[in-house]
Amino acid sequence: MAATASATRYVIFSVSSRTLALPAESVRRFLPLPRLDRPPAAPAAVAGLFRYQGRAVPVLRLDLLFGGEAAPPELYAPLFLTDWDGRPLALLADRVFDILPVPDAERTGTDAGLTFNGCAAGTIPYRDGTATVIEPARLLTAAEGRLLAAFQAMADERLARLGASGPLEDAGEAAR
Repeated sequence: MAATASATRYVIFSVSSRTLALPAESVRRFLPLPRLDRPPAAPAAVAGLFRYQGRAVPVLRLDLLFGGEAAPPELYAPLFLTDWDGRPLALLADRVFDILPVPDAERTGTDAGLTFNGCAAGTIPYRDGTATVIEPARLLTAAEGRLLAAFQAMADERLARLGASGPLEDAGEAAR
């Protein structure tokens, strides 16, 4: 019996004209861009917050995180709900192209020292080029993660004080 090659499913998307990929298993859900609450103290790379299943979820602007030009998100910009250090986190993309399996043998590694915090974990073939595989757990440094966690905790506390009728829209309710 012939051995079957293993494959990993990837979400292929773009940010600032870069073709990127996330392991599909790291994406909990795709969400439409809800109305975001942008507190004045939010870091530049945080597009804002929305409520999802009773939690404040920060939305990271990958364009700014990767040093690109700041461009306002389009109306139908997709969000990828993922987790960072046990907390919900949403990643803002420009466009989703595909979700497809790629044989593990076709993934090439990258030198972690050549990317910020080692977040680019490799490349995979896509169409006539390649897509850079992003590792969500490495998007933020430990210090950035602590700041984001503190910011998120303050937003969760604010939501608790305001109750269910707070200003943050629940994306789960908005999608219905």
